[in-house]
Amino acid sequence: MAKTLSDKGIQKIGQRFVDSIDHAAYTLNGQPQTIAPFRRIADGSAAKVYIYFDDTVVGQVKDVKLIDSDGDVVASTDRAFTKTTGKGLYVAFKYNITETEVESVESL
Repeated sequence: MAKTLSDKGIQKIGQRFVDSIDHAAYTLNGQPQTIAPFRRIADGSAAKVYIYFDDTVVGQVKDVKLIDSDGDVVASTDRAFTKTTGKGLYVAFKYNITETEVESVESL
């Protein structure tokens, strides 16, 4: 089957995804926290959201989740990080938007 999405269409899907991210939720030393995204990038087929924990965040950072403007979890990582004083920490969510052919409606 021929490609149906244009490069611009793929770019817009990625842009809409990154623009929909409202904040990140995470646990710090077992306590729930939230933080605003540091950077959102949509470039071609790449969609990236970076969460940055500055030197004011110290301890065990885990269960980082991206929350969209509807309040839904749209991405998450179960990795745990030990965040020390004086060092920043980036958690990156990176995606490549691709078109995939669907054989039939039944396979949806």
